[in-house]
Amino acid sequence: MLDEELLDIWLRLTSVIDNQRLAASHAVPAGESPLSFNEAVVCGLLARAQAADLPMTASGLCRQTRILKSQMNAILTSLERKGLIRRQQSRTDRRRMELHLLPEGQRRYQEGHRQVRELTGALIREMGEDQVRALLPLLRQAADIFDNIQQEA
Repeated sequence: MLDEELLDIWLRLTSVIDNQRLAASHAVPAGESPLSFNEAVVCGLLARAQAADLPMTASGLCRQTRILKSQMNAILTSLERKGLIRRQQSRTDRRRMELHLLPEGQRRYQEGHRQVRELTGALIREMGEDQVRALLPLLRQAADIFDNIQQEA
């Protein structure tokens, strides 16, 4: 039953991380709606793209997240309504719409991300850096295997 044990641990980890994110969203000031998990993921990808001065499009986000185009459009519309992103026609290719994380989107993403990093920091303190460094290659390998399985499906 190794597969059940792996699944149990996976679900426990994702539940803790998601609950930490939900705790962060409950601390949202009055009048602001919390970011959903997918909204936070999209904001994170946009923040990293902007930091690297790389343009990002909805199709690029779909590729990276494997979120369906219709779902991505709903996420982007929600983020736009919240005043966190803006869509802008590309200067180099007028057929493309580029996405930009606005300062408020950056602030909201960073706050949630900070709280999740507090959780991972606690894990590092409890396990120790050496054990976490030993764990990372195994987790990367597992993620790569899952990526390959999903791409082949």
